[in-house]
Amino acid sequence: MSEDTTTTTADAPEDAEVSTDTPDLGNAGQKAIKAERDARKAAERTAADLAARLKSIEDANLSDLERAQSAAAAAAQELAALRVENVRTKVALAKGVPADLIDFLTGSTEEEVAAKADILIARLNTSGTPKPDPSQGAKGSTSKKSTGDMFEDFFNQNLTS
Repeated sequence: MSEDTTTTTADAPEDAEVSTDTPDLGNAGQKAIKAERDARKAAERTAADLAARLKSIEDANLSDLERAQSAAAAAAQELAALRVENVRTKVALAKGVPADLIDFLTGSTEEEVAAKADILIARLNTSGTPKPDPSQGAKGSTSKKSTGDMFEDFFNQNLTS
């Protein structure tokens, strides 16, 4: 009394068909099983397509996030550069550094830039030529005479003698 039935298990391949000689399923049961398998394959394909689509959307969102982070980093760098430039300009105006020499001021804090400005101004104020020594050379009279006084002196010296 052995019944000849073929059953499918989880280990069986997907395309395994239920044998047609199964007396308890009948033709309608076999069609139902085949329809169920086809529906499962279609559902798995749809799930795989949707998973791939979700992955592409996540990648697009991630690249948007990366673009936003990159833009934020660039903006932060620009802000830092503008702050340093602002400090340099502020100190240069306060210390009297000429506009064409502002690029020589370095440092990231106001104190550092101010120290460099002081050094630069000190170097600018020193001249390369020595100052004249008033104790040397010809000495002129300290009082200036008017033209009339000079004429009178000339007249007195040349005519009265």
